[in-house]
Amino acid sequence: MKVLEEENLQKNALDVGTYFLEKLNVLKEDFEIIGDVRGSGLYIGIEFVKDRKSLEPGMKEASFICEKLIENKIVTGTDGPFQSVLKIKPPLCFSKDNVDHFIKVFEKILNNHFKFKS
Repeated sequence: MKVLEEENLQKNALDVGTYFLEKLNVLKEDFEIIGDVRGSGLYIGIEFVKDRKSLEPGMKEASFICEKLIENKIVTGTDGPFQSVLKIKPPLCFSKDNVDHFIKVFEKILNNHFKFKS
């Protein structure tokens, strides 16, 4: 508890989490595969869909992206009833620089394997 208070980790989680969600929502505008982005603090979920109109869950897509992130030494997992949500739970000391690195790798994966919004 002392470390949480001294290092202001709760405020960091809120600030960095808000920044993370903002960056992910920008990508959501560019890629139809991202159906939703949601979270609280540093606990974030990115829901993948095959099509935003039908909202058919993108289970294979989420799994593929998770594997590609792991190949890039970014550990995430999938969750949800269809395993179509990429679950991100970084440590409380996660920084905006860490977010920028995640976004760079994530965007590269999306660009290389999925189409932009038409």
